[in-house]
Amino acid sequence: MKSTEDTASLLYHRAYKPISLGCSNCPEKGLCGGLQTSGGQFDCLAFCECKDPSTCQYVCPNKLDYMARVLDVFGFGFENIPRVPKLTYPVLPRSVPLLYHAYRRKTPLKADSIAVPLAYLINRKTGMLRFTSRAAIARHFGFVERARLVITGVAMDQPIEDYWSFRRATRIPEQLAAIGPDLVTGPNYSTPLDTPRWENLYNMKRIPICWSELITAGLPTSLHLNACSDRDWERWTEFVVKRREVVSVAYEFATGPARLERGDWHTQKLVELAKAVPRRLQLIVRGGLVHLEKLNDAFDEVVFIDSTPFMKSVNRQKCLKPFGGKMDWLASGTPKNQPIDSLLEHNVAAHAKAISQAVEKQLTF
Repeated sequence: MKSTEDTASLLYHRAYKPISLGCSNCPEKGLCGGLQTSGGQFDCLAFCECKDPSTCQYVCPNKLDYMARVLDVFGFGFENIPRVPKLTYPVLPRSVPLLYHAYRRKTPLKADSIAVPLAYLINRKTGMLRFTSRAAIARHFGFVERARLVITGVAMDQPIEDYWSFRRATRIPEQLAAIGPDLVTGPNYSTPLDTPRWENLYNMKRIPICWSELITAGLPTSLHLNACSDRDWERWTEFVVKRREVVSVAYEFATGPARLERGDWHTQKLVELAKAVPRRLQLIVRGGLVHLEKLNDAFDEVVFIDSTPFMKSVNRQKCLKPFGGKMDWLASGTPKNQPIDSLLEHNVAAHAKAISQAVEKQLTF
């Protein structure tokens, strides 16, 4: 019996594989490109295995609400995404620490820029923001108010589904604009490998819809990219090339692309996209530190958002030897209830320096 890892690799898009026979007459073949995997599926409906379609959450023609889901995003094509103004985007440092809370800290973290999760800002019962000012966010997460604020939309499925449900009813983009963050990255609606492709097309369309709504509200927003096939990447590249208002894109390596083979493939696709775009392009990255050097060579600006310094500090670990070799983390025992302020300050600075040197090809992780 194959392992879960081996099974997943069978579903990877392989350009050298023929398109599955069942894809020939699919009306969405032009947008999808067809299934090209080693798994031997006749078409992507092989992944429709639910016994009760009424309880299935995926977008699939076998469900009664299929047309409602298509109309929800005004079709799967990108051509009807509204044009939006070209905004001014901040120049950010290579490394931006991601904070989740301020527990066990007494003084605000002094940093040039700070990232916080969008999911932590929204009351998922009411759809209203939990904070009404940057100062309130700074106090809650424990950083100096003068720091540039990045709100990252990367989250688990349910929080970003809640965002989709509430975003218009409670005018979440306008609520965020009132706070005035320096940059937002849009929700990362996923493109899983083991679902009917209509689910991917639906989620891919939701990404630029949310992006356009946030920009219309006046928020500099990074367009999150999710894809699982050559055709998906072609469509993103076509969209970014045509839309001069896209000056920042985002990608997340921490889940599906976390495997090196898959991460390498996505990295190459990002590099190809950057080469095709005839203007400066910023990339916001979550995870994928091993790919940072190649990405930095391709994009005009790469910003690495990482929770590692925060999580290591919370777990009382200190960054050692961050320059000239692999980063080491050593247990740093502290008395019970002692604040971790100085430990976090050290870890943020050391981690940022290590990332900078990694980009400059001086450090191997």
